[in-house]
Amino acid sequence: MNHIATLEPDMLVDQRLGAVVSGVTHTIGEGFTALHFSEAMFATRMDPLLMVDHFVMTAPTFAPHLHAGISAVTALFEDSQGDFLNRDTLGHNLALKAGDLYWLAAASGAAHEETPAANARVHALQLFVNLPAHLKQAPARTLHVTDEQVPVIHAPGHRVRVVLGRSGESTGAEGTPEPLTLLDGFLQANSAFTHVLPEGMQAWIYAVNGNLVLHCQTEERNIAAGHATTVSAGSRIELAMSAGEACHFVLIAGKPIGEPFIKRGPLVMSTEEDIRRTLAKYANGGFGQIPA
Repeated sequence: MNHIATLEPDMLVDQRLGAVVSGVTHTIGEGFTALHFSEAMFATRMDPLLMVDHFVMTAPTFAPHLHAGISAVTALFEDSQGDFLNRDTLGHNLALKAGDLYWLAAASGAAHEETPAANARVHALQLFVNLPAHLKQAPARTLHVTDEQVPVIHAPGHRVRVVLGRSGESTGAEGTPEPLTLLDGFLQANSAFTHVLPEGMQAWIYAVNGNLVLHCQTEERNIAAGHATTVSAGSRIELAMSAGEACHFVLIAGKPIGEPFIKRGPLVMSTEEDIRRTLAKYANGGFGQIPA
């Protein structure tokens, strides 16, 4: 079934913080379990994110598949065990390690396959990040960020990996199609961390484990493990995250796109004709082959 959505600013909400939303359990076979979040669960407040899956994979689950009009992003947590084998039609054949990030800007189209190595237990986030219309027909490209390349903010009570973008004086990887920040943070009991959300950026904040309290001016949200909330775009604002117990959280921030799109599975394009043309090209081998 096609999903047609128009992302427009939510003019009825004065508050910056959105509702707290629980992830939906999603299981495939005996080797894949996830907590699933989709843009429909947050209305316009998740834009530019379309989907986030917090998953554990222990066995091959997905056959090679096409993406188009989006970036498909895999961010491995540091406790992931074993290699996550990534192959794509751009010719890459990589063994992703714990703490790595792999960004496939599929744009006009690319196929990939991600499979855990033997005896691996992959613990990660899978993100679908929308692309604005003017980038949906661009050539596909990738960005690989290794764990060793990720700067870490160390301070009493917290440790935050700046995987993408910037927080404070620390700058992570850049070069994504549109600027995006991804923080992988850990709070000790009775500690806090502050991040400044730039003007015009929107944030999605998730508690991986533990209980997180998010403060934004006079607003506050309590986020239990497996739940997420959002911060709508607006003026530059300080976000304070605190925890009474040890907590692992993720913050993802980007500029909302606010454009209509048509979604068919992992294809998110501007028109039905774009989708038909992309599927026909894939069927005819027009995106190349995944390495053996």
